[in-house]
Order: sequence, then C-alpha cells, then structure tokens
Amino acid sequence: MTTTSQPAKVAFLILSDDPGRALPGLVMAARMKANRGADVRVLFFGPGVKLVAGGAADEHLDALRAAGIGAKACSANVEQYGLGEEIAARPVELLAAGAEVEEYARQGYTVLSF
Repeated sequence: MTTTSQPAKVAFLILSDDPGRALPGLVMAARMKANRGADVRVLFFGPGVKLVAGGAADEHLDALRAAGIGAKACSANVEQYGLGEEIAARPVELLAAGAEVEEYARQGYTVLSF
C-alpha cells in the first residue's frame, strides 16, 4: 500500500539582523525546498529587514531564488528603518507582514523564527 503525503508547509520568519542567528534559517529554507520539495515561505520582519538591506543575506537570497522561493519583507519595517533604497536593490517583495503571517496560519504553515 502506498501513501501520498503532502509536502511540509513551512514559513521562515527572519526576525534577527544578526547573521549568526538568521542565516541558518535561510540555509534551511532553501535546502528544505530543494532537497525535500517542501512548500517554503520566507519573510523578513522587524530587525530582519536590516539583514537584507545591508547585503549580508545576498548570497542566501540567490540560493532561495534558485530553489524557487521568493523572499518577502515587511514594508512597514523597511519604511521604519529608512531602508527603501537598499531593499529596492534586492530581489525581495514588500508587503504587509501582519496579513502575510495571518495567511500562513490560515493555510496551515508551521512558522519557524530565526
């Protein structure tokens, strides 16, 4: 008897601007998608948007894109920290984070924060 299983649904919420804390989450996100076929989402929120804006995550953003994951960032936090120009230079979609996280909950994603 064979069973069909649905891929895991995992949302990675990147909250830290400390590369030592946040980048392992980005590595895991890309690998879960590429190696296991998981349905993966990545959202930068709070100080996590600084990590993207400063360029520390550029290599990881490339790996996410290569795995088929489009990273997103909280538009309010980008504005709060004055990082619009820096974020615009990177492949990150801006959106309302509260609504996005609510949607993750509705759709049954497990949310991991880094």
